[in-house]
Amino acid sequence: MLFCCEAKTQTEYITNGSFEQIDSCYGQPAGIGFDVFGWSGCKGWSNPIASSSDLWCENPKVGNVTPPNVIAGYQIPRTGNNMSAILINGGIIQNYREYLQNSLAYPLQNGKQYKLTFFISYNNVDCNSTQFGVKFYNQKLNDLSRLWLTDVSPNAINDITKVVSDSISWQLITIRFTANGSEKYAVIGNFEDSTKLSYTLPCDTSFWGNLHMAGGYYFIDDVSMIEVETSSPIIPNIFSPNNDLINDVWKCDLTGSEVVTCNIYNRWGNIIFQTDNPIIEWTGRTTSGINCEDGIYFYCIETEKEKYKGHIQLVR
Repeated sequence: MLFCCEAKTQTEYITNGSFEQIDSCYGQPAGIGFDVFGWSGCKGWSNPIASSSDLWCENPKVGNVTPPNVIAGYQIPRTGNNMSAILINGGIIQNYREYLQNSLAYPLQNGKQYKLTFFISYNNVDCNSTQFGVKFYNQKLNDLSRLWLTDVSPNAINDITKVVSDSISWQLITIRFTANGSEKYAVIGNFEDSTKLSYTLPCDTSFWGNLHMAGGYYFIDDVSMIEVETSSPIIPNIFSPNNDLINDVWKCDLTGSEVVTCNIYNRWGNIIFQTDNPIIEWTGRTTSGINCEDGIYFYCIETEKEKYKGHIQLVR
């Protein structure tokens, strides 16, 4: 009774996902128009536009500056010695976004489903945004005339309801999508316009104005993209809840899905049982604990991608 089983294949599509493969260490916030990844020889990574993402690494020193720099604060990398960071700023009028661009190790395959993951740690600067997205390009993006990509529609975004403000530990961000087969470069960041940007609360925007911008700074580490192997759910259509320990529970395991809702109806269309547990177990009782009679019942299961409907025969 397995659904949407996920397994890492031999193919990792992100190049240098933990930012460890570098030639030199810059290690302080990068200025506008400066590609710290190119300067550092950080394999696979680049800044797609003039807004400059940062690269933090072990024991750097540039001139008299020895990071961690007080401008950005400090976080220990999740793995290894290095990590990146982006700034998401927004105001009533102005947008400012920093992005990470990765040259994929292999082009994606048409119609295949993929899962992009990375870990963030939030540095408490004004407001914590909830949106992260990915935009794919056939060619490397290098537009130094731009400071944001909020007019670009991402190919996919994360579940914004699951983002929390955490400036101590690392939080997993997951983005799922289906490839069209032409993706060679992945741009990761925030693509939402400032006027529509969602934040976790509390968020003080009282000082927003033409020149003031509210925003957050995010350390990023361990970026990964893998193909997701999927299979159709095996949903039983008969069970016998008679306490003989044989087929007593109608069960369906959907732990590969992030969102699950299941409603079971009687023949008059009334909901008698509900659950949002990804491991669905129905013992033949209503939600209030009343035993259901023998007969035919109907289920409707919805995940973030699919909807399944059918019938269940209950035989005691």
